[in-house]
Amino acid sequence: MKTITLSRLNRPFLLRRLLTITCTILSVLILFAACSDDDEPCPAQHPQVAVCLKSQTNSWRTALGYYATNQLESKGLSYTTYVAKDKAQQANQIRMAVESGCQILVVAPEGIAKDALDVAFSAGIPVIMFEDGVTDGYTALVQGDNAAAGKNAAEYVASKGAGHAVAFKITQDPASSDARVDAFTEELKSKSPSTQVTTQTLSLYTSADGKEAAARILADDPSVDAFYAQDDEVASGVIEAINESGRNDIKVVVGCGGSQAFFSLILSTTVTDVATTLYSPSMITKCIDLADDVLKGKTIEEKQIVMPATVVNKDNVREYQDSNSPY
Repeated sequence: MKTITLSRLNRPFLLRRLLTITCTILSVLILFAACSDDDEPCPAQHPQVAVCLKSQTNSWRTALGYYATNQLESKGLSYTTYVAKDKAQQANQIRMAVESGCQILVVAPEGIAKDALDVAFSAGIPVIMFEDGVTDGYTALVQGDNAAAGKNAAEYVASKGAGHAVAFKITQDPASSDARVDAFTEELKSKSPSTQVTTQTLSLYTSADGKEAAARILADDPSVDAFYAQDDEVASGVIEAINESGRNDIKVVVGCGGSQAFFSLILSTTVTDVATTLYSPSMITKCIDLADDVLKGKTIEEKQIVMPATVVNKDNVREYQDSNSPY
């Protein structure tokens, strides 16, 4: 057998092979280090769009990812999505998105401050914000309209001839709640001055809180004939309380949001008229549309876009049903 010794090998060849192997190992280690922080997903390199979402603490927030990715795929855009558990993680995800070479950033902020976005602004990356602008410098901001939700709900309640409406204020999110209820109260007094409006305070946006409060009101005050629950979960609890109360004089219950479960209730409830006003996670599709426009070189004429709070009832609910939506 012929033995080949190291001294007889081509030294330049050996050095090249050794260098290639070393570079490969280093590349793997660098990639691992970049993607192992806090169990972060490893971002695709050079995606057209990076989407940074807030924590998925409820079905509404979870559905943001559903609607965003569906819209991205329908437009044929390459993308990476991140979901943050807190503001520190989202700041890190924004940094990772910028370092991945994304061309545009869509952010649903999780309590972040301006400095979390500065890394994108400094890199010249356009930023589309959802719900909260956080700071100036963004290319566009897409928001729902809480005041319009309350106003449109009041117009609907007035059209049903309600004599005494109860509106729920919810301390879990006082800014949104107060905007809706204040607009509801003002508009109902304008549209139907004879209608009495009473406000009740709840702690949480839950069906259980809505049911408990409504059950007490239905038992104690026979003059109440309408509810502005200002949230679909709360409204579903109100409807359950009405069904169990045996009362058939409640003229209307109005929620807000646009959940698929509540759409089903709109169609199936017979004891009272049911409606909601849209404040849907599907609004984030507008952010994706704007991102696509920017990538195509179009100028964003309107920096702040407010989405309509459309009233949904039995007449038009089927237009908004989506059996695949998590919300």
